[in-house]
This record gives sequence, C-alpha cells and structure tokens, in this order.
Amino acid sequence: MKKMKILTTVFCMAFVVFGTMPSASALSITPTTTPQWTGTNNANLSESEIASAVGYIGTLFVLYKADMGTIVSESGFFAAYYQTTFSNTPEDPEDALIEYIGPGTPSSYITGSPLYLYVKDGNNVPAFYIFNLTSLGWNGTDDLDLQDFWPNQGAISHVAIYGPVSVPEPTTLLLLGFGLVGLAGVGKKFKK
Repeated sequence: MKKMKILTTVFCMAFVVFGTMPSASALSITPTTTPQWTGTNNANLSESEIASAVGYIGTLFVLYKADMGTIVSESGFFAAYYQTTFSNTPEDPEDALIEYIGPGTPSSYITGSPLYLYVKDGNNVPAFYIFNLTSLGWNGTDDLDLQDFWPNQGAISHVAIYGPVSVPEPTTLLLLGFGLVGLAGVGKKFKK
C-alpha cells in the first residue's frame, strides 16, 4: 500500500511538471496569412499609427522589436526573452524566425490581447504587413516563422510585436497578499 502511495505521488508530480511546460511549435506566417493589414507608408509606423491601421482603440506599445543588420538589434519590454534570426540572404532577408528563449514563466513571455506583428520593408508595395497574432492563436512561446516576404524585390528591415502592456496579475496579487499578511502580522505584534 505504501509503494502504491509513493508511485501515485511520483506520477502526479511528473504530470504537474510536464503538464505545465510550454509546448514547442511554430506559427507559420506568410504574406497571404490572414487577418492582415498592409500599407504603402515607407516610414516606420508609430504605436498610434499601428493602432489606427488595425482599428484598435487604445494604446499599443512595442513589446519586442528586431532590426535587421550585420548584428540583429533587439529592443522592447521583452527583448531579453526573444531572439530573431533573419535568413535567406544576409543582405536581403525574406524570412525571419522569432523564437522565445525565456525561462518559461508567465511574466517572461508576451501575453495580452490584442497582439500584432509588424513586418516592415519600406521600399516596395506593400511597405509593411501587420498580422493579428491573437486571432492566429499565438500563445507567446511558439516560434513565429515568417516566410517569403518580398522575394527577389526587397527585404525585411525589421519585425516588431505590438500590444497593450500586460500586467502580470497573478504575481501582482500574490505580492499584494503577502504585503497584507505582513502588515497584519506586524500590527498584531505591536498590538500586544
């Protein structure tokens, strides 16, 4: 009976550990993937222009951005947790792979709704593509595999993910709870 209890405990622990790990898969995005928005504005769109282009009423922020170059330049709130590899040709990439490289905790990957992927060229028509990652079912940890953008006529200059700033609610509430428990304990100690 004791062995069965231990075996059941080990099985449940393994299920919890492996059941909470994010699965590794990729979301393939091409110029024909929908829903999408395109435009001919060769300038880099600002957060408000992205929101206007997709009809979003609210404020969007750059959560992650990667600029193509001999060294890929990454920026945004989540730059430490993602990496982008541009491919096809170094000077004229028509493909890009955005990978999540973070530790797997909810506060380390992009969440929230809506989320938009901005793929920019600027020298061709269309000058950019915007994709609704939320509608495409992206979970923040899946790779984004961008294929066949401006073949033989342009290049991806940068990619960016826009969305509202997500507040890690469970963590915030947990900290608030610990703070209240601490205050109650200190108050009880001084009351005596």
